[in-house]
Amino acid sequence: MRVFIPTCETAVCTIPEWHRADMKGSEEEITSPSGWSPGALNLAQGIAQKLHAQLLHADMSRLLIDLSKHPEDDERWSRFSQKLTPDQRQRLDERQKKYYLDTFVQRVEDALKRNDEIIHLSVDTRPNLGDTHIVFSYDSRSSSEADWVNEWIHAIRAQLPEVVIQIEGTPTRSLAGYMRTRFPANFSSVQIIVNQATFLEGKPIKWIDLKKVITTTVPR
Repeated sequence: MRVFIPTCETAVCTIPEWHRADMKGSEEEITSPSGWSPGALNLAQGIAQKLHAQLLHADMSRLLIDLSKHPEDDERWSRFSQKLTPDQRQRLDERQKKYYLDTFVQRVEDALKRNDEIIHLSVDTRPNLGDTHIVFSYDSRSSSEADWVNEWIHAIRAQLPEVVIQIEGTPTRSLAGYMRTRFPANFSSVQIIVNQATFLEGKPIKWIDLKKVITTTVPR
């Protein structure tokens, strides 16, 4: 059986009350694409609903802690969080990273006990993609990831022939890279990244149209 674990590491730009003083004066950056990915949570929720899968998503801005990074990598800290005290960063790790990672790992382990095939699908949006509508990111060394992505691309293009799709490799030092190393068998990790302008401006394709095609074509 194939089990999906949809996630969204850049879902919101929320700054908890106890960190608002640390971020005072940076409100514009917090609400900009530096602080979150507009449209990512909306798409992730649509995909999770279609797959009847429970969505795991961040509940604070990546300017405090970036959960898409490798959990042991200092790049998870932004220039703002680097100014926090070691104790403050440790509490962020405990409240955010540990909960997120523990929940993710538990869902994978539960599926593996049933001998299921697991596909982790991370959902994001990105600015400045030009005419590109969708980017798929995965490990090119994994035939299972490549085959699944190619099947999805074929289904998307069948419904939306004008769509422009790019492929890129997943960074090794990332959450996906960490999980692939921890679970080397029956686990795949793919990221879908959609042009942010589609959500914010309705171009180069209307968001509602692109979202519908993406959510209804995910290979089961």
